[in-house]
Amino acid sequence: MLPLKGIRVADITRLLPGGFCTYLLSSYGAEVVKVEEPGIGDYVRSVPPMMDGVSLVHTMVNRGKRSIGVDLKKEAGKEVLRKLIGRSDVFIEGFRPGAVERLGFSFEEVKRLNKKIVYCSISSFGHASRLSSMPAHDLNFEAMSGLIGSAGRPRVPLVQLGDYVSAMYATIGILAALRDDDRAAVYIDVPIVQSLMSLLMLPASSYFTTDKPPARGQSMVFGSEPYYSVYETSDGKYLAVAAIEPHLWKNLMRAMGLTRLSHLRDGTDRDRRKLRKAMQDAFASRTRRVWSAALMGKDTAVTPVLDIHEALEAGWARETGTVGSIHGRRVLNQPLRLSSRPDGRPAPSLGEHTTAVLRELGYGVRQVEKLVRAGAVA
Repeated sequence: MLPLKGIRVADITRLLPGGFCTYLLSSYGAEVVKVEEPGIGDYVRSVPPMMDGVSLVHTMVNRGKRSIGVDLKKEAGKEVLRKLIGRSDVFIEGFRPGAVERLGFSFEEVKRLNKKIVYCSISSFGHASRLSSMPAHDLNFEAMSGLIGSAGRPRVPLVQLGDYVSAMYATIGILAALRDDDRAAVYIDVPIVQSLMSLLMLPASSYFTTDKPPARGQSMVFGSEPYYSVYETSDGKYLAVAAIEPHLWKNLMRAMGLTRLSHLRDGTDRDRRKLRKAMQDAFASRTRRVWSAALMGKDTAVTPVLDIHEALEAGWARETGTVGSIHGRRVLNQPLRLSSRPDGRPAPSLGEHTTAVLRELGYGVRQVEKLVRAGAVA
């Protein structure tokens, strides 16, 4: 049995931070009811690319959940959410501070409905900060964290790290709170920008020590050493070298035929520049494929630098279940492997489970029909 079997989650979030959090919870067995605005739904449903009119991002991030369409601006819709909260273990929202309170679902109000609820809020800077009232998305989060401003010319990132990292912190907080069977209601405030900044331990340590932003080549972890760097091969591709430990370095030098220069690793700046050039010249003499075949099985900590196509199509990605399939569509799976496996339910259509969930909450057939006619649910 999956470890979160029996845990119920009421999810009123939109887009990736909350959606990825509840995807993780669902992966471990939680029953996630996604409360969406009728006719619109979670905005992630319209995030490209689309396949047969369905967002592939939605297909991946909302798999295994149930969807109900509820208009939370109508009193009858609010009453549906109140009943759902009363039967749930977790309530998660990702709106700007004040929005959920105006709807009548602040922590104080929600814990009156359920005295053991785990209430999780995800926002830009946390609910105590006035900055969270501003509209923002992942690009803003990464910009404010110092992440994309510390690596040369800022570029739009390929990965929405702020969204995903905050989702993981939210998941950790929820799991920690659920561990206490005797808990009172718990409020978890997840700030996205600070979640990102928590990853900057090495750059922050450098700054706290020198009062200067770290620069490339400033230290080993920032690329100053020839044994921890990236090298171009003859075909214009790259290898990542991380031969930090002495035995890895010895193996690498032997495999490259550069044993005679091995001692320069611990020499002067001039020595290390000479060593780096010799290594670059050697790597530039063969293709990435040839070097990878020669070095990856020799205990050298050398790997090819792959692009997204190469990583997703790699044999190990299929063999390890990193890339899976839902209804014939390739998807990314979450990396943790449990002895019990999720049932692989696909992402729901908007409002697919409205009637079923309402019946579970105690609404009769005529009551459901009345709510539909009133536009409170869909």
